[in-house]
Amino acid sequence: MKNKYRQTGKNKSLSPKSKWLTLCAMMLAFGLASCVDYSDEATTVSAKVRLTLPEEFTSNSGLEGRTVVLMAQNGSRLTSTTDAEGVASFSNIVPDVYTVSASWELTQAEYAAATGDNVVNEGAVVSGNLNNRLVKGEETIALPTVLAINRSLVIGKIYYAGSKDANKKNYLAGQFIELYNQSDKAINVAGLYIGLLESNATPAYTLDNLHEKFSDSVVVCKQVFRIPADKAHALKPGESLVITNSAIDHTAKVATERNLLTADYEAKFPTGRIVNNPSTPALEQKFSSFDKIPNMNLLQSGPCGVVIFRTEKDVTKFDKVYSYGKTKGSLWLAVPKRYVIDGVDILKYNSKSGGADVATKHLYNDIDDGYATISAVNGYNGEVVYRKTSTRKGKDGHRILQDTNNSLNDFKLSTTINIREYDE
Repeated sequence: MKNKYRQTGKNKSLSPKSKWLTLCAMMLAFGLASCVDYSDEATTVSAKVRLTLPEEFTSNSGLEGRTVVLMAQNGSRLTSTTDAEGVASFSNIVPDVYTVSASWELTQAEYAAATGDNVVNEGAVVSGNLNNRLVKGEETIALPTVLAINRSLVIGKIYYAGSKDANKKNYLAGQFIELYNQSDKAINVAGLYIGLLESNATPAYTLDNLHEKFSDSVVVCKQVFRIPADKAHALKPGESLVITNSAIDHTAKVATERNLLTADYEAKFPTGRIVNNPSTPALEQKFSSFDKIPNMNLLQSGPCGVVIFRTEKDVTKFDKVYSYGKTKGSLWLAVPKRYVIDGVDILKYNSKSGGADVATKHLYNDIDDGYATISAVNGYNGEVVYRKTSTRKGKDGHRILQDTNNSLNDFKLSTTINIREYDE
């Protein structure tokens, strides 16, 4: 059978107009090809990552055998182990934008040997992180690391996303924050402060702004609450403390929410807009940028960073500052960084990158070298940001949660996990 698409008759030359259109089409195709994302390239490259130890270290020992991770924007991971010089080699890498990270734990003895400091009893974590690093050819990437002392009390969960009820209405009353005692001793949490970082879409202070104006010495909060200090509250090893805006059983209203009847403290809403539990002790609000918001203002879409800190100072006397470059508007509380025990930098999800805009980070790398985020731009998807469980155990066998000082590594998401639950 003859091909019905075969041209018949004599070939005709293209008219000048046709030639011009053909040339334009070829130029357009070339232009589109030149704009292809690096991840679409077939050519692979090699790269090296060189670790540098924290400034507190008195020698260069301890660089060998460390795992370095390259994580692409789609979540895929490549790993390599460092040699004696602290260099990890990667081959057959697709040119792309990667997050480069490394972290490892030090025992008390290792920490003392590396730094000469014998004060710390729970060891430390060494970590480094470079966000959105373009790897496109043969190169050696310098990865500086920082030292973070292992924290006895950590932020274990943050539920800020909220959910939708059966009528598809927004439901935020079940938001909560959970703290966890990692240590082998009871911790008195009375007088502990919880700070919610400012959450403007455009940060009131970028990290560069904080460096310029405060020399990296403060974190900027929109609200600060305190656990009552009038009596002791001992949190035993492996125990959690839950604070919320509404200590009720939320599953009665939304099946996918959580029962918070056993929450330890509640940020009360006196006007009754949010249902409070009269048997749950009240958190004390010590500062708020918003006069009419007495409860925790957890922004369901993020950013929604949280810090916990201790001080004997009167926090109401801390400096109140306007947004960078402003002389009016909302006032934020400048909390001295030296008081911070733990912090989680939560950023708004970016659906295009599958991550977040790291330019909006609020916390320094020595508090949180990464960030956490849910997987919905506007929230209301029921996801809880919760800390992974490490392989270590406490002296009595209680779980130790992962704390590498990098929330990208330390946290994961769940729509089903309950309060005081963690992975085994």
